[in-house]
Amino acid sequence: VNSSTKDSATPRTMPPKRASSKETQAEKHYREAIDEVAEEYVCPITAELPIDPVTAEDGRCYERCAIEEWFARQPQPQLKSPVTNEPMGKRLLPAVQVRNTLKRLVESGAISGSKADAWKKAMAEEAELAVLRQRAEGGDAKAMTKLGFGYRDGEQGLKEDAIHPFLWMKRAADLKENEGLCACANFYLSGEGVERSNSRGIAMLATAAALGSEYACGVLGRANQEGCYGFDKNPQ
Repeated sequence: VNSSTKDSATPRTMPPKRASSKETQAEKHYREAIDEVAEEYVCPITAELPIDPVTAEDGRCYERCAIEEWFARQPQPQLKSPVTNEPMGKRLLPAVQVRNTLKRLVESGAISGSKADAWKKAMAEEAELAVLRQRAEGGDAKAMTKLGFGYRDGEQGLKEDAIHPFLWMKRAADLKENEGLCACANFYLSGEGVERSNSRGIAMLATAAALGSEYACGVLGRANQEGCYGFDKNPQ
């Protein structure tokens, strides 16, 4: 009797309720829907989520720099869509809603994985670039030089070209920033991004050398030794 009384008085622990299969299916469908949306936004050229999305005349969404490079490689005027291979024009419209939607989906965690990570990294680089450009345009000579190197090397989210590196280095050189002086001198000596001028290049190297640039001193020494850039050959 005592045993049965004791058993009846002991509370029984009930196992926790499991999530219903209906809820699990709903979550699965939600994830699949989000993944499908993300795939619709992926640039067909870069296979990544675009940072600066644009809508082209073929109705597709692209990363701006990627579709512009595609246009530049196509024979004129026979431009064709990289997706459909059908003729198309070069008009591009900013896809502001796509950008805002991607921002919300990635930042909320609805879109995750390698594509989301790459998008976050690119957005961080874009923010850093905006700060760097603001500093350069505000008169910071070192920022001008860094921006020039970014254009020269195609880094920090910048499109590589031949003109912008020289323009920014020249602005830095005018402010007597040593790296900018040396880089601008190299542009003059090589004729990249500007008409070649040995005299201007050597003058800038001389200024940089006077300001303490070991690099400028080395280039001037080799030019004197080998007889280039207008120097008479002098092994001494």
